[in-house]
Amino acid sequence: MFSLFLRNCNICYSQNEALLLFLHQIKIVMIGRNSKFLRIVRMQCPKCQKGAFFKGHPYELTKIGLVKESCSHCGLKYEMEPGFFQGSYYVSYGLAVGLFVALWILKSLFLPNLNYLTTLISMVIALLVLAPLLFAYSKVIWIHLFVKYDSGAQK
Repeated sequence: MFSLFLRNCNICYSQNEALLLFLHQIKIVMIGRNSKFLRIVRMQCPKCQKGAFFKGHPYELTKIGLVKESCSHCGLKYEMEPGFFQGSYYVSYGLAVGLFVALWILKSLFLPNLNYLTTLISMVIALLVLAPLLFAYSKVIWIHLFVKYDSGAQK
């Protein structure tokens, strides 16, 4: 029987209890109030978690991809240097590849008899529909790689 012993404690968990504890800790890290994942999903300032990152919604075509100059709450300058967000193109590429892989897996599981041309057309349509969102998330992910959360950040 597998056991997990906690450091500095005399607590012994069974394999199921240890797995549940581990999954609970991951859930707190990934979806906790101060998690980086939620800050990225909400498209918030990476430093203070309160300021908006974009000037508009990703699907607002007149303001697509326009990042604010700085955070309205903590004053963080978003474009730290000229061309800072050019690195986000690599993130956007990775998100698009992830989307294609996910669609291919879903197609293989649920529609195995779907021909390749139909699959390709559905992938291109999904990419066109989700392109503004992928573009926005790539910039948010990119800046979150370089800026850490600061609980005391204010203007």
